[in-house]
Amino acid sequence: MTPDSSALHHDAPAQVETTLHFFVPDGEKPKVLMADDYTQENRRTGCFRDELVIIHNGRLADQVPVLEREGFELVDHSSDVSNFYDEDQITGDHYPEIIRFLMEATGASDVHIFDHTLRVEDMDKRNTNDTRGPVPIVHNDYTEKSGPQRITDLLPPDRAEKFLSGRFALVNVWRSIGPDVQRLPLAVADSRTMAEEDFIATDMVYSDRLGEIYQIAGNPSQRWSYFPNMNRNEVLLLKCFDSAYDGRARYTAHGAFEDPSVPADTPPRESIEIRTLLSFT
Repeated sequence: MTPDSSALHHDAPAQVETTLHFFVPDGEKPKVLMADDYTQENRRTGCFRDELVIIHNGRLADQVPVLEREGFELVDHSSDVSNFYDEDQITGDHYPEIIRFLMEATGASDVHIFDHTLRVEDMDKRNTNDTRGPVPIVHNDYTEKSGPQRITDLLPPDRAEKFLSGRFALVNVWRSIGPDVQRLPLAVADSRTMAEEDFIATDMVYSDRLGEIYQIAGNPSQRWSYFPNMNRNEVLLLKCFDSAYDGRARYTAHGAFEDPSVPADTPPRESIEIRTLLSFT
């Protein structure tokens, strides 16, 4: 699953000093009140603050990050999709591509794609295509509670039982769908550097259901990485939940950030994230 060496030759610094947007615990369980549609903003309870961090260039890492150890991995993957703003191409063409890719790349015996989100920085393009903006608040998409709950919520009982009877994981597949990503790239935390108290369970309040994510409290022990200039022929895999307790990565904190090394006139970010359930039974 190691990316081709040609993908590593990007003109970017070995690290950048910038800020990430962390949650500040206060003893109360926070909530995110989810907007009904793309034209509205989600509302959050609790306090947040920007904290100065060093974010390392993952392309230059002495040890290439991998999904099972750090919780994230950059992988070469080309797509036949010509227009990621075409819903039919995404569900009809890209979903099967990703299923085949994940089964080969991870060894999963079963893969179910249940969701995708387009994130676009440019407001005009965002409104035209009914997409969301990048998320600067550091988080992990699922918790000890909501990871298994997603299985029972989304799959028919017999298939859910098969997933839950063995090891399963929830993995996001993140890709640029426009120019190489320079503005608001994704920062990802080495799962081995995260402390249990860094993960703050947070209710996700929808109109029809209650979910749960982890928002992240800052901690000097955390080690952050990013992959500058990601292009359309690369994907970043993020381990957002793993049912195993055998030392492998289980969660990957992540969030968008401002890269101070990037000129202000670079193209706005356009990306897609595919959310998947993986069974290893």
